[in-house]
Amino acid sequence: MIMLKRGSQPGYTLVELLVTMAILGLVASAVAGVYQVSQQTYTRASSLEAAQVGARAGLDRMANELRLIGSYWVGADDAGNAITAATSTSITFMANVDNVDALSVSNGTEVKVSTTASGTSVPLSISASDTADAFKVYTGSGSALNDWIYIANAGMREVKQIESISGSTLTLASALRSPYPVPPDTNVQNVLVRDIKTITYARNATATSTCPALTCLTRKQGGDNADPIVSNVSGLTFTYYGTTGSRLPLGQDQNPPPCPAPGPNPDPNLIREIRIDLKVRGADGSPRCMITRVRPRSLPW
Repeated sequence: MIMLKRGSQPGYTLVELLVTMAILGLVASAVAGVYQVSQQTYTRASSLEAAQVGARAGLDRMANELRLIGSYWVGADDAGNAITAATSTSITFMANVDNVDALSVSNGTEVKVSTTASGTSVPLSISASDTADAFKVYTGSGSALNDWIYIANAGMREVKQIESISGSTLTLASALRSPYPVPPDTNVQNVLVRDIKTITYARNATATSTCPALTCLTRKQGGDNADPIVSNVSGLTFTYYGTTGSRLPLGQDQNPPPCPAPGPNPDPNLIREIRIDLKVRGADGSPRCMITRVRPRSLPW
């Protein structure tokens, strides 16, 4: 009988298997750790990027409107200071923030005087609905923030606050200094009419359904409610400069650090340039400070 002899088979001992499994576990743990750190870094970067994009859009809007401070206001009869209130955490100003070349109404028509404007009456050439869209008046305590109009003809120009609106006719809170007649040729219009609004930028002082207190940059127009335009805000500081470029009030650090603490309030009449520091937080709480500097074009130098 022939018998086959089976040789010894190669294999792993239990100790070798345990060592191999331990090494694989360490490698897998290291890979998982690197992946987790990468995910956290990506999430944080994405959060900061999202916060920055939203904040930049709101900051750009605010800066663009601050450049319009005093437009169709400075130099007109009865016009007070274009900046009515300024603190290190808020600013209120007068400006034509609509299209500065042609008052924007629903159908794109430019506002004109339909018949002679005199006394407290300014009849307009646009429809009643367009008039209500373009000019705003408010009731109760908000009426003090009614829109104003700028009206000019040749060497005459003045601003008046609107008291009420009836159809296409504006009734002013005080009489015009002189009549503004329509020329015989109705194709020639030499009476300029523009809308002036009161705008305030600040953080929300009280909590709302969408913004806990002091967490949103808000824009308030006239007597309307303040609208949030940037969320996750943790800081807002306005720094003001005068005609010589010196910081107001005088005697302060000329170049404060990014997103500084609030400081003393300036004299609004002396402001010629504004620095805005806006601090926002991403979803993970990481801060980002954004800075821009604005020189209103209509303020005198």
